[in-house]
Amino acid sequence: MKNPLSLPSRRLRAAFSVMIASLLATSLLLAGCSGGSGGNQASASGSATSSASASGNTSKAGGGEFRFGTNAEIDSLDPYLVVGGDAKGIVLFNIFEGLLKSDKDGNFFPAVAESYEVKDAGKTYSFKLRKGVKFHNGNEVTPADVRYSFDQALSGEFAHGSSAAFANIEKVDVTEAGDITITLKEANTEFTAFVTNAIIPADYTEHESHPIGTGPFKFESYAPQQELVLSKFDEYWQEGLPHLDKVSIINHADSNATLLSLQSGNIDGSALAADSITSVDESVYNIIQRNSNAVQLLALNNDYEPLKDPRVRQALSYAVDKKQIIDQAFGGYGTPVGTPIIPGLAKYFNASLTNAYPADVEKAKQLLADAGYADGFDLEIAVPSNYVVHVDTAQVIVNQLAAIGVSATIKQYDWATWLEDVYGNRNYQATVVSVGGASLSPGGELSRYRSDAEDNFFNFKSPAFDAKYDEAVAALDESKKASLYKEAQQILSEEAASVFIQDIAGLSAINNHFDGLVSYPIYAVLDFSLIKKVE
Repeated sequence: MKNPLSLPSRRLRAAFSVMIASLLATSLLLAGCSGGSGGNQASASGSATSSASASGNTSKAGGGEFRFGTNAEIDSLDPYLVVGGDAKGIVLFNIFEGLLKSDKDGNFFPAVAESYEVKDAGKTYSFKLRKGVKFHNGNEVTPADVRYSFDQALSGEFAHGSSAAFANIEKVDVTEAGDITITLKEANTEFTAFVTNAIIPADYTEHESHPIGTGPFKFESYAPQQELVLSKFDEYWQEGLPHLDKVSIINHADSNATLLSLQSGNIDGSALAADSITSVDESVYNIIQRNSNAVQLLALNNDYEPLKDPRVRQALSYAVDKKQIIDQAFGGYGTPVGTPIIPGLAKYFNASLTNAYPADVEKAKQLLADAGYADGFDLEIAVPSNYVVHVDTAQVIVNQLAAIGVSATIKQYDWATWLEDVYGNRNYQATVVSVGGASLSPGGELSRYRSDAEDNFFNFKSPAFDAKYDEAVAALDESKKASLYKEAQQILSEEAASVFIQDIAGLSAINNHFDGLVSYPIYAVLDFSLIKKVE
């Protein structure tokens, strides 16, 4: 389905999901399984209790402030405009909620809705609005607010990472009694993943300066590139949450500054690079390992002349040694991949592609020669400078490409400029970054490779992939859908859309006075509601 947002300027604004997994934050990015409700009469109801008991330490002290350090800038506080993975995980999961919400296992539970049903083999989705849910301004959520939220998503006035799925909506019916029915033009058993879209107050437009949602924490203050402060929402609908009184997200210039802040005790937790573990006092901090749930890749601009030829892209894939990158830049931590789908999506992940391009310098050279580049060519690799892991990866890749005659150089960008020039305007040759899905569906990770996708910053165009992807989305049988998605990944591999490297192993240090850190397979989620101060 064609993305309805057609203006180039909206490419940058779109909350598509460049999930930058530079060991981001506590619980990173699940672009996970489909909602699992593709049956003719699937349903779910009740409150969100599945995540509330996830804490390991049961010695409760409660309350208090938790200070989390990050070197990721928050690009927007508006849930419809936010792009960066870190910002999504902080803003969307703590300040805002949708009709449904994800738990730590990638399952959906009702949030602003109290129950839902999937009917007509995935063509009709019915929800019942939960009574008594309040916005942070004290107003109770009404059917009019739900109507307004969906109108914004459908209108294109606000960008979002689910545009193709929303373009499939035929109509949204909302009654005064709180019954919400979404009818799709074509059946889609994965649509449950897209109703996590934020519910916002009707006609409220000041989210950038003072966001208002229904989440466990409310906005208190924000100093760009310095600090975002959230405070406990006492009227949160889920009983017993959150545990903390206050959360401060402290921004640092880079990961080294974050580490220094952690060592000095100015923050209570942060992400870590693998080579920083020995610099952390493990008598004070617990070290937690998890996957980033995003795929790090050498993204290739398929419109750059040498890279237009798939043989050249294949040559680069053979030249890049994933194991060497993981060993040299990540201390041996990491899970190699050969596809945009994360290994955590086991049902859809095509594991056979992980070794599709074993390191082979001679084969790479031969492919270059066949393509007319026997003497190699120049390649500039753009890297967001605030993500040291990506800079380190690029440095290893430069040496690897030199072995096949490709003269690669690194150009570092600040995050905002990278978003505009590389991601938004597609003005680059190659870039090292981590990319994840926009939603809890495999399509969230693969949709950006469609020829007409606005977030296809690779400029990848393949009629074969488009047809296979569309077939997978339309499939109603789950086993058939999984098989088709694996075939779509096979096409991306064969045509070497980019060089897929790894799911980065994320490491976090959390002061042992706090407990309840939970990994989620969506966004770069930091679920502060489960973190508690312990004795």
